[in-house]
Amino acid sequence: MNIQVKLEQSSQPELTGGEYTITTSEIYIDEDLDDRTQRMLIIHSVIEVYNRNWTHDKVEELTNYVQDALDQLEEIKGGR
Repeated sequence: MNIQVKLEQSSQPELTGGEYTITTSEIYIDEDLDDRTQRMLIIHSVIEVYNRNWTHDKVEELTNYVQDALDQLEEIKGGR
């Protein structure tokens, strides 16, 4: 984890409570994986970062729902 603390003069501390955080994540994906697997791993990583308090099972469940919906879209588009 890379954490940096910075001091600054806030023009509106009432809006932030005196602090705010900007979180940056880097996702590294194996380029040798197929597109579907790469997409699934990216979705999983984004959900996991955004919902840090979720159990791994919940992250996997939502990942699978999103991937299933994207697969359905591809099937529909392929049928045109």
